[in-house]
Amino acid sequence: MIILLTNDDGYKAPGIKILENLLLNYGDVTVAGPFKNMSACSSSLSVHNKISYKKVDSRHYIIKGTPADCVHIVGRGEMNTIPDIVFSGINFGTNMGDDVIYSGTVAGAIEGRFCKYSPIAISISSREPKYLNDIHEKINYILSHMFKQKYKSNHIYNINIPDVPLSQIKGIKYTVLGSRQKPLQPSLYNTGKGLYAQIGAVGGPIKSSKRTDFNAINSNYISITPLTINMCDIKKIKSSVFKLK
Repeated sequence: MIILLTNDDGYKAPGIKILENLLLNYGDVTVAGPFKNMSACSSSLSVHNKISYKKVDSRHYIIKGTPADCVHIVGRGEMNTIPDIVFSGINFGTNMGDDVIYSGTVAGAIEGRFCKYSPIAISISSREPKYLNDIHEKINYILSHMFKQKYKSNHIYNINIPDVPLSQIKGIKYTVLGSRQKPLQPSLYNTGKGLYAQIGAVGGPIKSSKRTDFNAINSNYISITPLTINMCDIKKIKSSVFKLK
C-alpha cells in the first residue's frame, strides 16, 4: 500500500507524527506537510504563485502552501506513482458539520479523491486533547476498521474522535453532517492606520434527532461521515424541468 499523508496544522504538529508512525504498519508512507498552520484554508490551491518546497528525504516534504498544495505537488509530482490512498490529520480540533466547508484537514483528503482507495481525514474533538495517552490504540482501532473495508467508492471519509479515554468509546457510527448556528460577528478594529477584523467564532451545533456527527461524538462514538464532492441537489434537478413555450 502506497500512502500519502498530509495535515493542516503544519509538518511539526504532533498529530501528523503520530499518524505517520501508525500508518507505517500498513504500507509505505510519504509525508507532505505544510510549512505552517494552514487551518481553515479549505481546498485552496496556490495557482497564482510558484510554491517553494523542501525535500527533507525521500519520504518527507515540507511545502509552503496549503494541504491541497501538499497532496497535489507530492502526490502528482514528486512520487513515482499516484498513491493508493491519502490520509489527512490527525487534526487537533473538530471537523464536523459546517466545519468541512472550511477545513484544511478535510481539503487535504479531498485532494486525494483520484487515488485507488477513498481518502480519509482524522480529527480529535478538542484543540487541546486531554486523552492522548491511548491515542495510538484509538487510531489503530480506526485504521484496522478502514483498511478492512478498503473502500473504493467516491467518498471522502471524515472521521472525528471524542476526546475521552478509550475505555469510554462505545464504538463507531456512520453519520450525516450536522449543522451549526450562524457564526458570531467578526470583531472590527480601527487602529488609526487602517481597518482590521478578527473572524467570529463558529456557531454552536444545532440540535437534531438525526444520526449526526455531533450526536455521535456527544454519545462517545467515533464518527465516520462519508462525504461526496457532488454538492448538487439531485432531487431539485429531477423536480425542476421547465419547457419553452
